[in-house]
Amino acid sequence: MRVIAWVRLLTSVFVASLLCLHSRLTAQEAKLIKIHEGKHWVWFARSDQFESYRQDIERFYDYADKAFEYLCEAWGLKLPREKYVLFVWPKTGGGFATGDIAEVRAVTGKESPGIGVSYDAFFNVVHGIKGYWAYVLITHEMVNLFTGQIVSGGWPVDWWANHRSPFPLVTAVQIEYALVPEVAIHHAKQITADPLCRMFQKLKDQYGWHLFRKAFQMAREDGINWERIGTNPSKLRTNYVCAYLQMAAPEDLTPYFNGFVPNFDPEMVASIIKARERWRSLPEGDSKRKELQALFLSGNYEACLKLNEPVQTH
Repeated sequence: MRVIAWVRLLTSVFVASLLCLHSRLTAQEAKLIKIHEGKHWVWFARSDQFESYRQDIERFYDYADKAFEYLCEAWGLKLPREKYVLFVWPKTGGGFATGDIAEVRAVTGKESPGIGVSYDAFFNVVHGIKGYWAYVLITHEMVNLFTGQIVSGGWPVDWWANHRSPFPLVTAVQIEYALVPEVAIHHAKQITADPLCRMFQKLKDQYGWHLFRKAFQMAREDGINWERIGTNPSKLRTNYVCAYLQMAAPEDLTPYFNGFVPNFDPEMVASIIKARERWRSLPEGDSKRKELQALFLSGNYEACLKLNEPVQTH
């Protein structure tokens, strides 16, 4: 009996090892392939996962294009490219946005900005909705992609996106209410639980997308790259972002930011705005303007103010 038991045990271990080896070999042999090219997204997936979940993935092609068009129209801004990559990520439980998806670049041989959405998001059922997380992740990560492409990456991780992601969440819910309200109803519940989400919702309700559109436009025209302004998170970067939102607003935004945005400093915001006015008041092509602009864009707004102070005569 003992011999039989040992044989059964060894057989089970051997079979389990073979299954594990087969799984690893399958993953290694599976190729990343282009599965669809739509109006705004070029889709890539691992061949084995696409064959397994083809119908679940394909039904999101149209949704992703419509979400893209909705946000372009809402913000009234044009992105640098007509099409971006949507990568069916072989991992489970998440998504991302980036200026270059390494796995896709390895296939295309060129820079591949876009978003990644975990493959299981397309078929898992949440709130009775199949693919609930695919709807949520496509819109959420698309917002992050848009802000990165229109201005730059590096938005404050403690109150804008990443560690805390209130802005993409609020924006995503707006898109979902227009396209898939049955998803938005559930996703919107996250807004009521987060004070920062409620802050962004109030800004959107009061000023519409115009506030964000104008702030993004001004930052892009100035040549802003958040990665060059302080660390992330930092008081400096936070107040630069607040300064651009303030410049886009018709009234003081201090009541919205105060007590909600970490390290918000209205005096620093006022100084950043003043520094921007200083270098922009100089003529185009003026070497002094370029010098002050470079200081400002590196986060050195204080030096920008000092260098342009009028000379005192006696």
